[in-house]
Amino acid sequence: MADGSRRVHGSRPRSTTASFATSVGTRSKSPADSVWTPPVFRWAGSKRRLIPILAGLSPEQFRRYYEPFAGSACLFFAIRPHRAVIGDVNRDLMQAYEMLLKHPRSLARAAQALGASGEDYYAIRRIDPQTLDPIDKAARFVYLNRHCFNGLYRTDRLGRFNVPRGSNMGSLPSEGHFYRCHVALRSAELRTLDYAETIADAGEGDFVYMDPPYKTTRRNHGEYGYGVFSVLDLARFANDAQELRARGASVMISYAEDTRLLRMLPGWTRKTVLVWRGMAGSPARRTVAREMILISNAPVQVRRKAIL
Repeated sequence: MADGSRRVHGSRPRSTTASFATSVGTRSKSPADSVWTPPVFRWAGSKRRLIPILAGLSPEQFRRYYEPFAGSACLFFAIRPHRAVIGDVNRDLMQAYEMLLKHPRSLARAAQALGASGEDYYAIRRIDPQTLDPIDKAARFVYLNRHCFNGLYRTDRLGRFNVPRGSNMGSLPSEGHFYRCHVALRSAELRTLDYAETIADAGEGDFVYMDPPYKTTRRNHGEYGYGVFSVLDLARFANDAQELRARGASVMISYAEDTRLLRMLPGWTRKTVLVWRGMAGSPARRTVAREMILISNAPVQVRRKAIL
């Protein structure tokens, strides 16, 4: 569907903090129980299934919306803030967002013109993106993102995308869907930066949603690109979140249940949810996992407790 309508359960409570109460309303005027549009991109670790809860916990009023670990930016597209900053360290992703903003119809047509067979997929994957013009480069990114296994972004140490083709991926989004995402992006400033640089100017009255890659002690296989967020960054991340709170921003974090992070953020409101962990290659190996949503402002009541 071009308009991407999807039902969302749960209310969207107003924040009780002064910074929100006195700010100008900057959320979409869409009905409270609808998603403005789903994203164009798929992304491993996306919180798409948590949108009913995340949207319900988002404030009604804020000055600017920040999402420094953009990925598919599903919450941004769900609530369509009227002023936003969207950032990610993944340069290929952010260049694709730039083309989605500037040339949505040309991007859609270029991506849809590519063949959908397995042979086509691997031929397109082998193309050096640096040999392509910006629209074709972004179209290649969209195509691989939509047809690869589980929306995973992974590169080798030379920066070459190496994710195998997925199965039952369906068709690419319609041209209308691309254009609707373009409309949402008109309100956004795009930043290809480390998350801390992206949020450096966030402050009083702003709403910052952060969904960082989960820390891991296993070997890095380039799932988010080499040299990005790791276990050693967790303390820095928590410190930056506390600093945002001190500057008057309202902060919401989604993360795997982690006692270490909880100890670093005392006094934050926590909601635990059960989600399907879907990165395993076989459906039989996918498990239910506990994840948490941390909120810097006053506690909010949310009734939903289903497995998403």
